[in-house]
Amino acid sequence: MICSANTNVGMKRSTNQDNFMLRKYTEKTTLCVVCDGMGGVKGGEEASKIAAEAFVRTVDQFIIPCLKNRDKQVSTSDIKRALARGVDIANEKVYLRAKQSQDHKGMGTTLVGALIIDKVVFAINVGDSRLYSMKGSTIRQISKDHSYVQYLIDMGQMTREEAEHSSQKNIITRAVGTDIHVEGDIYMNKLEEGSYLLFCSDGLTNMVDDATICDIVSNERDSSKLDQVGLDLKVRRLIDTANQNGGHDNITAILVRI
Repeated sequence: MICSANTNVGMKRSTNQDNFMLRKYTEKTTLCVVCDGMGGVKGGEEASKIAAEAFVRTVDQFIIPCLKNRDKQVSTSDIKRALARGVDIANEKVYLRAKQSQDHKGMGTTLVGALIIDKVVFAINVGDSRLYSMKGSTIRQISKDHSYVQYLIDMGQMTREEAEHSSQKNIITRAVGTDIHVEGDIYMNKLEEGSYLLFCSDGLTNMVDDATICDIVSNERDSSKLDQVGLDLKVRRLIDTANQNGGHDNITAILVRI
């Protein structure tokens, strides 16, 4: 498993309110999280940082002892509970911080994170930052947006094509830290050898369509050996393409190759 990550302020913003963390515990165990903050320049940047750090710290407390004690049996339910606990703690930290200052009132953040163990990804999300899986010319969104347009799609009142061009596409219906409690959606997927996982903020997906994302990631000219340098180039190309298409928001991407 190899990983690459980067973030960029984009072409329109003066500050970067995205945050990411990448923790590679072993060659077969990795934790990733991307958060996209909201609530003003000061609030959004702090919310995403607090949430990412709290999420990783909480999952650390679960997974590190498991890795040290090889005889300990860890169930799927245990892993899912650890991810849910990570979101709970992140939400509590951001919510309490927002209560301490008028400058931070209403701040919050999206969160998409996952624990990848061997060829299985256990993921959780709140908001509209996304997780994709890719293999060859196939791209699939694993996470489901908590957004107003996704709600309209689910209700049959809007098509996906209409949602992509809607002026309401950035309205999210769930965020970390805006309420005393929040629930993340949890997913488990088995991965194939040679597949990719992409964690990203909407600064990428609002500027680059899924097909183009897949083309960039699946293009193997970046490295004859598909090594770290090749993966870094793919991440750079994703961000550069978003900026070339307007770069209206901060852009963050974590790319993992199985």
